[in-house]
Amino acid sequence: MGLMLEDRACAHILCDVVFPVTNERKIFCCDQCRARQYAWDNSKEQNMFRTAHNKIISNYRILKSLELGKSYTYMDLVLLNYKTAICTEFTRDKESARIGTFWCYDLGLKKEFLGFTVVSRIVGSY
Repeated sequence: MGLMLEDRACAHILCDVVFPVTNERKIFCCDQCRARQYAWDNSKEQNMFRTAHNKIISNYRILKSLELGKSYTYMDLVLLNYKTAICTEFTRDKESARIGTFWCYDLGLKKEFLGFTVVSRIVGSY
C-alpha cells in the first residue's frame, strides 16, 4: 500500500481547488491550471521586454527624423523626448575614452564636445 499524502491547494493564483496528492511533485489540480499559471508568469516577463523595446523604438524614430551629420544640443534632444540612457549599444572611441556613441540599432548619437551628432552605421542615407 502506498504512502498517503495530505491534500494540497492548487498552485494557480486564481484556483481555489484542494486536491488529493498522488504524486508529491504535482502542484496543479489539472493541466488547464498549469497552462494558465505559466501563461500568467510569462506575460509579466513579456510585458517587461515589450515596454523596453517600445522605448528603444521611440528613440529610433526620433533619430530617424533628425538629419545625419548635424549636431544637436542636449536640450534639443530633451525637447524631442529622446532618452540617452535607452539604447541598444554604447561604443567608445579609441582615441578618447570620454567620447562615445549611443546606438539604437543602426542609428546613433555621437557625443561630442558641445553636443551630439547623428551618425549611421550604414553607408549612405537611410
